[in-house]
Amino acid sequence: GWPLLDLMVGADEPTPQPNQRVLCRHPFQERKRANVTPTKVVPLHQLVFDGNNNNNNNSSGIVMETTTTIDDTKRYVQEQLDSLRPDILRYTNPTPYKVSVSSELFAFLHELWQSETPVAELL
Repeated sequence: GWPLLDLMVGADEPTPQPNQRVLCRHPFQERKRANVTPTKVVPLHQLVFDGNNNNNNNSSGIVMETTTTIDDTKRYVQEQLDSLRPDILRYTNPTPYKVSVSSELFAFLHELWQSETPVAELL
């Protein structure tokens, strides 16, 4: 099967599990939401460098994963592109690839926008 969407969740939220329904929300439009039951879950975030990990008061952090070669990276990117539906990759009128957020992340984003957006003053 083809990947259907990417789902962003908060750092403290559990990772979605295969064959377990999850509510996916549009990041900006409240009414756009769908229940999705994934058959496969692929973590997208991979920690490469931890700048907050101070061993022996070393402020430079630590490397969490070794770097890959340019050929390995090229191969990985090509595999990812090959896994996408053709209508997403076509040059004329491509279908947008969906990126959704969890309900918790949706609530956090909207609360943050409300608290940080300046309030206009009418005179």
